[in-house]
Formats: sequence, structure tokens, C-alpha cells
Amino acid sequence: MTIGRSPECDIVVQRPWVSRHHATFTISNGKARLVERSSSGTFVSMGPGHEVFVRREDILLFGSGVISPGRRSSLGDAQVLHYEIIPG
Repeated sequence: MTIGRSPECDIVVQRPWVSRHHATFTISNGKARLVERSSSGTFVSMGPGHEVFVRREDILLFGSGVISPGRRSSLGDAQVLHYEIIPG
């Protein structure tokens, strides 16, 4: 599943700081991963007070949280995506 400004993406985020092909969600070996490839990066929160910034790297996702492409999720103009990993 892809995130970005391009209409080709599965999740389209129309913000000027979001790349056309910003990031991708993958599942491999039962693990969910965010593959971040943008120049502006992505903020990922996997629990209260635990926000990390990733840029051009991969991060394992667990539990539930918020993904905010290019901006901190606390900023008013940020586009946040909520996720939940459900064990299968």
C-alpha cells in the first residue's frame, strides 16, 4: 500500500510537503513495516510520548499509532493516518 501526493497512490495525501511517492506499507514474515523514501521524512507515533522521525529508512510498526508524512502530528495542518496492527 502506497502513500503520497500522486493519484496513483493507495492513500493520497494532498499536502505540499508530501512527496508524490512518499512511503509504502509492506508485510513480510508476519511483520508490518513502513518503508519511507521521501526527502521530508515521516513522523511515526507508536504510543503516547513516543514519536520517532524516519527519513529514507524502514521502520517496523507494532500495536497502534499515528503516521504523519512530512510534519509532526501535533501541528494543525498535518495529515495524520491512524493504524492498528492486529495479530493474525
